[in-house]
Amino acid sequence: MRLDITKGIQRKGVEVPFDLVESWGEDRWNGDTVTYLRPVSFSGTYMLADETVLVRGMARALIQSPCARCLAPAQTAVTARVEEAFVRDSGEETPEGTEDSYPYTGHVLELDDAVRTALLLELPSRILCREDCKGLCAQCGANLNETTCSCQKDLPARNPFSALASLLNEDEEV
Repeated sequence: MRLDITKGIQRKGVEVPFDLVESWGEDRWNGDTVTYLRPVSFSGTYMLADETVLVRGMARALIQSPCARCLAPAQTAVTARVEEAFVRDSGEETPEGTEDSYPYTGHVLELDDAVRTALLLELPSRILCREDCKGLCAQCGANLNETTCSCQKDLPARNPFSALASLLNEDEEV
């Protein structure tokens, strides 16, 4: 996503509105591949103050990732607030106090990293295809949302820790 700030250069200290839309492919997140199903939209304002540009707005995306329980494709709509500072890159060492800002040169800001970071940070830690997803059978790998398997019936008998259950009385405190 590229934001041309030419209009803002002529009007320093004034917020200039913008709307950007761009198609993205895939990202890696939490060990999974995240696919952007629709173009990512980012709308907001930017304002110039000397060599710094403050960008504020809302980013929106529809992503698809494997369900954390059953591995089926799961879609999640994500909205993230973006508020970042971009500092003109003078080619010298980074000045103190600008470590949390993005560099830019010329009259165009590259917003991809700032928007991508904001969107990925808004994703839930575990993406599920639905809240009541039953996941996969630990024995045969069947998707328990679609079918039941015979593995689940004799699972307690084959569980090596099932003998420990007999040591606990339900009335007894541990």
